Amino acid sequence: MRNTVPSSETVAPELLETASEWLVRRQDADWSARDESELQHWLAADPLRRQVFDRLSRTWGDFSAVPRPVLASGRHGEEAAARVQAASSRGGFGWPARRAFVPTALALGVLLATGGWYRWERTPGYTWAVATGPAEMRTLDLPDGSRIDLNGASRLVLRFYPHHREAVLEQGEAFFEVAADAERPFTVDSGVSRVTVVGTRFNVRAASPRLVVKVLEGRVLVTPDREQPGRQVALEAAQGVAVEPSGGAWQPVRALAESVGDWRSGRLVFRQVPMAEVAQEVARYLGQPVVVEGGAALKALPVSGFADTRAPGAFLDALPDLLPVRVQRPAEGGYLITSR
Repeated sequence: MRNTVPSSETVAPELLETASEWLVRRQDADWSARDESELQHWLAADPLRRQVFDRLSRTWGDFSAVPRPVLASGRHGEEAAARVQAASSRGGFGWPARRAFVPTALALGVLLATGGWYRWERTPGYTWAVATGPAEMRTLDLPDGSRIDLNGASRLVLRFYPHHREAVLEQGEAFFEVAADAERPFTVDSGVSRVTVVGTRFNVRAASPRLVVKVLEGRVLVTPDREQPGRQVALEAAQGVAVEPSGGAWQPVRALAESVGDWRSGRLVFRQVPMAEVAQEVARYLGQPVVVEGGAALKALPVSGFADTRAPGAFLDALPDLLPVRVQRPAEGGYLITSR
């Protein structure tokens, strides 16, 4: 006996809609193994879900060859019913023939509506990928009135969708001035973390060993690990957070106004910053490695001072006058900092 999906009276529209959303999402090029696992988990929770999903999949396939959308009214509705009956006779959608038109037309309508909405929602109307060289800085003026200053050795991808704005900072550093738009939140993704804002001014630095977010004005929400969306850190002006790239562990950091996006003025401000982070930051402007050798104590040694981004080597050369360190220039290039 052939298995059939219950009639339209017993198949809830909510189930048809959810199954349709899964089916449309499954067509995306970025569909992942994790997405498939979640789908299979949803299907396994109720046999009816799998039956509905399988029949919708067949209907999707049956109608994929139709050159234009089929309307469930008038002459086109009759054509749709005829196609559905033919599909059913081939083992297609699988509802009883006498009830084939109503549930299948409903399912097709949900598929078309859901598919169109989902693809519209997921299609960016504006994209921009930008990369800067080691000593290059760029200012990006965006169509929504936002502005981004991109630091050297950085990579940023922008995508604006109908209901949200998205930036992906793949590496480097950027200062964001986000135009307020409550209907379209602005997110910045970097590694496993996400920053969500409506309108504010803040700085994001994505460089090993930590992701650092500092707020100059307004309020942002930092999600250290997007896999745990319930764990969020709310930041306001003069507050910051440093996030470990693996695991999402975080800790607060100082965010003095003079240090938030300080690099834009050509001056780096260090206030009790560990030597290892100072070396890494200065190296970005040198375009050469700055190596700290001397164990954990030297790497954690706090450094305070100002460095000119146009002459970062001068700052390193001056370190022995301020701290118990030696600064050398190896023959292979770069700088070497050791304990004195």
